[in-house]
Amino acid sequence: MKLIGFSAKNYRSISTAYNLPLTDYSVIVGPNNEGKSNILKGLGLALSVLTGTRSQRFRRPGMMIYRSRSIERFDYDWERDFPINLQKTDPDGRSEFTCEFKLSTEELEEFRKKTQINLSTSLKSKITIGKELDTKFDYLMKGRGKSSLNKKRPEITDFLSQKLILQYIPAIRTSALAINIVENLLEKELSILEDNPEYQEVIKTINRLQKPIFNKIAKSLKESIKSFIPDVQSIKINNRENVGRLINSSCKIYIDDGAETDLQLKGDGVISLTAISLLQHFGKQGSLDKGLILLLEEPESHLHPKAIHYLKKVLYDISNTNQVILTTHSPIMIDRLNIKQNIIVQNGKAAPAKSVDEIRQSLGIMMADNLSSAYLVLLVEGEEDVILLKTWLEEKSVKIKSAFEDASLIIDHLVGASNVGYKTTLYKSNLCNVIAYLDDDEAGRNGIDNALSKGVIKDSEYVLSSCIGMKNSEIEDLIDINCYSQLIMDDYSIDLKTAVFKNSHQQWSNRVRDVFKNNGKIWSSRLETEIKYKIAKRAAEQKLSSLNEYKKNSIESLVKNIEKILDRQK
Repeated sequence: MKLIGFSAKNYRSISTAYNLPLTDYSVIVGPNNEGKSNILKGLGLALSVLTGTRSQRFRRPGMMIYRSRSIERFDYDWERDFPINLQKTDPDGRSEFTCEFKLSTEELEEFRKKTQINLSTSLKSKITIGKELDTKFDYLMKGRGKSSLNKKRPEITDFLSQKLILQYIPAIRTSALAINIVENLLEKELSILEDNPEYQEVIKTINRLQKPIFNKIAKSLKESIKSFIPDVQSIKINNRENVGRLINSSCKIYIDDGAETDLQLKGDGVISLTAISLLQHFGKQGSLDKGLILLLEEPESHLHPKAIHYLKKVLYDISNTNQVILTTHSPIMIDRLNIKQNIIVQNGKAAPAKSVDEIRQSLGIMMADNLSSAYLVLLVEGEEDVILLKTWLEEKSVKIKSAFEDASLIIDHLVGASNVGYKTTLYKSNLCNVIAYLDDDEAGRNGIDNALSKGVIKDSEYVLSSCIGMKNSEIEDLIDINCYSQLIMDDYSIDLKTAVFKNSHQQWSNRVRDVFKNNGKIWSSRLETEIKYKIAKRAAEQKLSSLNEYKKNSIESLVKNIEKILDRQK
């Protein structure tokens, strides 16, 4: 089951948020104090009501709280939550929320058996809450079945509660909150022991039965959080002393990052990462056959930029099997490929983003003119690579040629493969997609490895100029020698069509160096750069005929990767 749409009306600062599309990974952005958190809290409140979280009134009149044994906690106070500017003119006004769920074929059949009602592909419910805290439900359905559907509210609530788990993590994550997340997770994991006869018969065996589960979660948590904090050596989870229930989730967590310490005594960054890492573990389990809807407020808070890249990867991993909906101020967290999955909140309204530039403006990002329309940046090592690749790519693909013409695709050179991580971070921070094409030599591989290890670049965001049978190769190895051999002869009186050049498995620059030295010439980095530039210009003039037919695989792979990214542009 997936939550595919949400609407809110007259809730706090939100006057209208109509039919917001929600996917596996949805991002809410906007300037400060415009209502991003209110969208998230309104969604949490609506889901809490729909899934049957028990409600109770506070001692003071006019406030109602929805909560469960886990950390979800959403309250409603009409005087606070119904827009203040409407309270005098509309004293009986109501806050309104609508949630739409898409059901699988199996879930539709299960829903039919539970309610005796045939749905199409979605379940849509509208909830309104008034001044007297009376909550009204309206399950929306076309045709005569609507009346029957609304009579089945208890069955529908039970169905939703069996299919969904809601988890909300606010921007300020205290150690107590992290502990609550752990306890909530452990309770769900340990529920599999309820039918264990030995567990029911002898309560003293609880610690023995729980210990392997604690160890499993601690191991998974260590592997996940070690990506963020390499110094972590071990994580240990222990029961508290008083065991009050057969299935007990009360615990303490100790993290050893050089000194074993109670989680409550760690810094905010470690606490944040621990909480999110636990959710990653939970997202991988799927043992309860429930979908997790994870609501996160500014998850990048307290984190170093390097850790934010890892965090995004973790959240993407969670979204493979669950749903992640978050608010953020960080460009890194934005979904750059699927623009409409980013929701912009501004002036009391919320709507899907229409363009990258609109997201940039909401985040306050100032762009240089040459980047203002750039959707994708191709990073290459040198200026000569820019000249050569632009020609080959335009000849290979009409789609890529069009992207170059409207500046949605640009090429930038790194002045060295080691800069790939820095440049990738720079462009991603400005909401550009990035793909790198580097030489398949030690420098190129090390540059990519370093960027991958830091979570700055993904495996789908780079291609190396590999050539079959060569341990190291560079872009010049892809050029047919017949394209430039006469140029080298005319300008340097060097014949490259020799055994030294043809038969060696070394990369191009080493072979040219050896030929020049064998002919009594001084070889230098200046000369190498000069020759590469001349050859690139000559190859560009000859267009695709300059590309060696037997060494074109990496270029074709690059074309496919670029086209795939451009196809996702909205």
